Amino acid sequence: MNMLVAGSQQVLLQDDRLDEMRIEARDTGNAMPADEILKLSQGIDIAALRAYRVAVGRKTREIVDHLQTDRLKEKVDPARLAQVQQEGAVIEAAGGLIDYWSKRNIAGLLLMPATRHNLVHLNESLRLKEKT
Repeated sequence: MNMLVAGSQQVLLQDDRLDEMRIEARDTGNAMPADEILKLSQGIDIAALRAYRVAVGRKTREIVDHLQTDRLKEKVDPARLAQVQQEGAVIEAAGGLIDYWSKRNIAGLLLMPATRHNLVHLNESLRLKEKT
């Protein structure tokens, strides 16, 4: 939401969050191999991850509170999609994500995490859990 809707910096890159969570990955992880996901999961600081999640939720609510309803039908600015890639938030191997976002309006982006996103990853999570 920060980069795509508000045009602001990611919460992930603020307040030393990466160091606090003990992770090096700066991207969405959409193309991350299972062994790297496992390594990240085993090393991450759960308390810092929860604090990050709370910060993301607060920032998202702030963005939504200030969002004008007429903007909900707007598509994401292509310059913001390019910025996401330039900053390494989405790597080339996960470029389909940029394509997906480019076809959505802001309302669609706001609905995705609360609806479709969790379902997409449910089976992946269960498969990884079985391997550990």
